[in-house]
Amino acid sequence: MDENNISLLNLTPSIDLRSPKEYLKGTIPNSVNLPILNDVEFHEIGKTFRSNGRKAAIDAGYKLISGEKKTNLIDSWMNFILENNNCFIFCFRGGLRSQIAYDWIKSRGVYVNRLEHGYKKYRQQVLLMNQNIENYTGKWIILGGYTGSGKTDILKNYPFSIDLENIANHRGSAFGKTGAEQPSQSNFESLVSKEYLQIQKKSNFLLMEDESRFIGKTKLPGKWYDKMQVSEIILLESSLEDRSNRIYNNYIKNPANSKLDAIELQSYYLSALSKIRKRLGDDHYQIIKDILNVAFHSSDKELHIKWVKILLEIYYDRMYGYKLNLREKQIIFRGNEADCNDYISNLITKKK
Repeated sequence: MDENNISLLNLTPSIDLRSPKEYLKGTIPNSVNLPILNDVEFHEIGKTFRSNGRKAAIDAGYKLISGEKKTNLIDSWMNFILENNNCFIFCFRGGLRSQIAYDWIKSRGVYVNRLEHGYKKYRQQVLLMNQNIENYTGKWIILGGYTGSGKTDILKNYPFSIDLENIANHRGSAFGKTGAEQPSQSNFESLVSKEYLQIQKKSNFLLMEDESRFIGKTKLPGKWYDKMQVSEIILLESSLEDRSNRIYNNYIKNPANSKLDAIELQSYYLSALSKIRKRLGDDHYQIIKDILNVAFHSSDKELHIKWVKILLEIYYDRMYGYKLNLREKQIIFRGNEADCNDYISNLITKKK
């Protein structure tokens, strides 16, 4: 299987033969990890290769993976291949590991595609796509709005939207942990690129929520943030009262991290608050902290909304307002949720 036959839009199931640590650092979307060597074995074979050369490493590998262990490993590959049409296998460079696996599978009378040049080539494709802003085609529309305005709810209405925060498993702010582990940087870039190309095949529009360069620990790929910064903006307007209530419902009453109890959630938000203490200033930090603590101890909705309002007014609104002022000329529409939905729908209709 030549590398040109796999694009960033890959939807084909695949087997990643690399060690679990390699897999977690980055893989091809829709792949499963059925490693030919586990982490310890991969480390040991690497040491042998560096000390005694390629042949010694290969011999050591065959000794490690033999007998029942080898049979069970091939069985796991066969089961996946037979359940997934057009499945392919790959390792890092498309070298020894995938060749050995290919030969073992073939010995069972089954043919499977093998990705030449492996994950390394795929990763290079991701980086190349995102290194030039000219590679991002179609009309990008950025849905802006102050924190808590409900931008994510609008995104869900349109198949040509990408929810970057959902891919990142993070809601973008210091308080934005969702409880799910964030993807590695490489995997985040691959997933974003794949979603973009899927939309590009069907639509000239791409709708996204306004984001910072970083969403939690993940960074927007290549020139993605730069493209967003020069794209047109639809500004979703919502009152401070509505935004505070929405944040209370989403972050406190029904938090994304539902595994945390009230005490754990309080501890997490106090930790998040401490991270922005310098930007808040000691006085504001202490006021918010005190109200937050009392609100959690008393389960008082109004007190929760009070500290949320203060945080919005003195921190998030000022920060976003400053950034928005720099792009004032890019705002093509302002309105509430219904108005924004009408505008987006009319925009699509006119372009068809």
